[in-house]
Amino acid sequence: MRAASLENCLAELLPLGAGPFPPDIEAARDRLCTELVDRGVTPVLSESWADLQALNARHRESWFPLLPKPPSAPAFWIGLVDGEGEVVATYGVVLVDCAGSSFGARLMDLSALHDPGSAPADEWVFVASEGAHDAMGPVAWIVAGWIRPDWRGSGLFHRLGALTRLLALCCWPVGWVVGLVDPETVPVWRGRGVSRHRLEDRPGILYRQSGVGRLPLHFMRWSREDALLSLGIRSKQAAEAMTPV
Repeated sequence: MRAASLENCLAELLPLGAGPFPPDIEAARDRLCTELVDRGVTPVLSESWADLQALNARHRESWFPLLPKPPSAPAFWIGLVDGEGEVVATYGVVLVDCAGSSFGARLMDLSALHDPGSAPADEWVFVASEGAHDAMGPVAWIVAGWIRPDWRGSGLFHRLGALTRLLALCCWPVGWVVGLVDPETVPVWRGRGVSRHRLEDRPGILYRQSGVGRLPLHFMRWSREDALLSLGIRSKQAAEAMTPV
């Protein structure tokens, strides 16, 4: 991938075919993009999950295998590209339809991870998280958070995460934005001031991923309203423009 100019970045990263959006939504996007460009990277948007999987495979020494995604699930990912055109950081997001059963239930029956009938026989998920079982309706699941080792500590991780949440809220009428956090990364979120009502203290999800092993994971979530506030979006006009329908 080649890094685009800041002007092209701002034009392309919203609205994925939707919009127009109120000024404070565009202002949040502009602020996050500018802060990232000032750190020497440019955000680029991709809807090719195969490209993300290939990138993950090339950087396996510094990046856990991706969690599975049903091929039928809508998804996109954002990469941060350096001056040499190399992707040095990513976040992805998957739309999970939890109208009929909760996000926790869809993890437990593996339908959040695989299309029906395609899950490996040795995979299973146990969910004790009340928050995961409470998350219903359309859910944006944030995945694939990675920073290349030589770029860690550069202030990219949380800014890219915020930009990813913003685009998820703009693209889809979701009521929840959620994530699964490994124990080693919990202090990174806690250090950013993420409270216990967003990130659970205990690893309430145990996932046995085929070919990887057992993964204890903490559940993290934002309601739509909470996610908007965390992005500095407070106007009634913006909230109405981004209200699930």
